[in-house]
Parts: sequence; structure tokens; C-alpha cells
Amino acid sequence: MDNLIVFDSHPQLSAILKYLHFEPDSDQAEIAEELFEEAKSIAAPKTLTKTVPVTINSETVTLGGVEITYPYVRKMLSGNDKVVAYISTCGTELEDWSLTKKGDPLEEFIADAIKLNYLYAAHKPFREAVKNEIFEKTGHLAALNPGSLDLWPISEQKNLFAILGGEEEVKEKIGVTLAESFLMSPTKSTSGVLFISEVEYENCELCPRLTCPNRRAKFKGA
Repeated sequence: MDNLIVFDSHPQLSAILKYLHFEPDSDQAEIAEELFEEAKSIAAPKTLTKTVPVTINSETVTLGGVEITYPYVRKMLSGNDKVVAYISTCGTELEDWSLTKKGDPLEEFIADAIKLNYLYAAHKPFREAVKNEIFEKTGHLAALNPGSLDLWPISEQKNLFAILGGEEEVKEKIGVTLAESFLMSPTKSTSGVLFISEVEYENCELCPRLTCPNRRAKFKGA
């Protein structure tokens, strides 16, 4: 699975309307459906992925030749001999399309939701494939994501990109770039490493942002 995957699956309109809190028969829903039809004709969400070996050192961990100095990452990956590094994105096609909606707050809001739902629709089957094909359904599939927690800060995007070949290669293959702030463009992109955990784990368990709309687990504290 060390390659570029372009997904041809689409989210459901009902999921987008639910995310937007639009009633199905409302005027807003009609606009959302029109924009969704536009998006469907060009959408090409992508994932760049690479399976790399894990080497646990005395104080650090090396992933595919890239040394990570954060104890949290070393601790979480202890016991793993490999991880799957990835960057998933809604795609530059949808990003460019969404920019044409600037100036209309409602359309801009809807376009942003469509991009996010395309990212979700692509990332879910990718995770399922990793679990079934790379880790052969054993253990709990978990993720570490630079910037999700201070324990592995967003500046570590540099190392994540390096694992996947570097910023130029990532840009060439899937169009994702890093700003000086280490935020990715297209904005609806996600990155990290997938690994096997003996227990179910989500970054959310250690994140104190209780009102986060993307929370997947209850906060358990540091």
C-alpha cells in the first residue's frame, strides 16, 4: 500500500446536510445539493501512504530513517515493528473549486463542509484497508497526528512529510503543501501514522478541547 490512492467514493448528501444542521426540505439544503453536484463532478480526494519500519532507540524512535525525539511518540509506538505514514486530502480540485465560492458566506460555508466530508469519505476506507491488509486485522488501529497534542507538536509535520519523501515529493504527488505555520493546504487534509495498539486509543483522550466538533473519545486527562 506504499503509493498514491485516488478515491472515487463520494459522501452522502444526507451526511453533509446533517453536518450543516440543514433541514432536508429547506432552501439551504437545496443550495447544498446544487453545490454537492458541482463538487461530485471534479472531486478526487487522495492519500499518500508509506509503510515504514520502527526502530526504538534509548530515548528516541526512528520511523523509516527519520528520528522522532518526542517521548510520547516513542512510548506509543513501543512494541510496533512498522507503522503506516499517511497524508490524506480532499484534493486540490475541491480546494480550487471552493475558492470560487468566496464572497458568498453561505456557499463558502457549504463548500467547506463538502470538502471536509470528502476527506472523511476517503479516509475511512483507507484506514479499513490498512487494518485488513497491512496489520491483518490484529489489535486496535490507532493514529498519532502531529499537532493534535502538544506531546507531538504541529512542527513535526516536517518529519512526517520527510517520512513520505519530503515536501516537494508530497506536493508533486498530491498537491499538499506546508505553510510556515506547518498548517497544510488544502486545509481539509490530515496526516499522521497508523499503528497497532493493545488497547483502543484516540488522541482525543488527552486533548482538553472539550467542545471540539471532531471529538472521537472522552477526555481522560494527561
